[in-house]
Amino acid sequence: MRKIGSTYSKKAGLPPGDLVYTGEIDLKETEILFISYNMDNFLKKQVKSLDEIIIDHSCVNWIIFSGIPNAEEMRLIGEKYELHKLTLEDILNTSQRTKFEVYGKYKYLVTRIIHQEDPKKPLESEQLSILLKNNILITFFEQDIHIIEHLLDRISNKKGSIREKGLDYLFYALLDSIIDHYFEIISHIEDEIEKYDSKLFSEIENEEIVRVKQIRQILVVLRKNIGPFKEIFHKFSRDEYEFIEKRNLLYIHDLYDHTVHLIETIDVLKDNTSNIAEIHLSVMGNNMNEIMKVLTIISTIFIPLSFVAGLYGMNFENMPELKWNFGYFYVLIVMGLILTSMVMFFRRKKWI
Repeated sequence: MRKIGSTYSKKAGLPPGDLVYTGEIDLKETEILFISYNMDNFLKKQVKSLDEIIIDHSCVNWIIFSGIPNAEEMRLIGEKYELHKLTLEDILNTSQRTKFEVYGKYKYLVTRIIHQEDPKKPLESEQLSILLKNNILITFFEQDIHIIEHLLDRISNKKGSIREKGLDYLFYALLDSIIDHYFEIISHIEDEIEKYDSKLFSEIENEEIVRVKQIRQILVVLRKNIGPFKEIFHKFSRDEYEFIEKRNLLYIHDLYDHTVHLIETIDVLKDNTSNIAEIHLSVMGNNMNEIMKVLTIISTIFIPLSFVAGLYGMNFENMPELKWNFGYFYVLIVMGLILTSMVMFFRRKKWI
């Protein structure tokens, strides 16, 4: 999990807007994919520099960066597209929380994409920065872009109505892909929690309880990343920023509903993980109490028997019972009667 303090320590003492990459992922050569489309035309090409990109103002233009550019490349991008230095700083400072900001000539949204290739391993996350300017959408991925592969397929193969709509719909489709990706992760977590919940009163192991605590930490991280989307989408649906077409507001409403559902599901799962841990501790306590009760009953039964055995184990000469012909059997009968009466007493009290 990303350590916030160590990330920000890289920028300690630097002025605002200073371009320093703070991510934990090693910088690699940035790959740039350019897509331009409308109802009738489609262009998709890999470019090595922004100079190869020709913006067609009659089309929706999407510039996709796979890998964060270095500080000098980021400075050139800022000059070309007139981006504020604080925006460039946020793109390079890859520990941002989900937020949406409006600048004079563009809008900026930053969030995190969660990966979990192995359910038993910690979550991995990367930052995604999205810029909207006129009819240009610019996205910065820290690593790969597999999360949008199906979206690229819809555009290139003219699936659905995405080619008929504008930049705001592409922006919605990208955010919808992110929310759907969160749903996939939550679905796997939900199945795992149900498995542990069904084993709660039988053979659940301590290692599985440790896993439940890890799941709860994962849910806290997911809740932190998704929570701000609720307010952002709510403002979008009320058209406060006035960049979404009226006909597309319904899709934003749907995105808001999905986000609320996602947040509520996470909250319920967090409560379930807490309940599983608490019930497990309670079951363990009850089992220990049962063991102690059995041991206590056994000890209590043998106290009077030990007294009788100890009494007649004293080697005094003047003990008439020792000379009885059937004294040994009489003592056994007395001890048996004591044992029986004590067991009957415990049963009457429902202690056994």
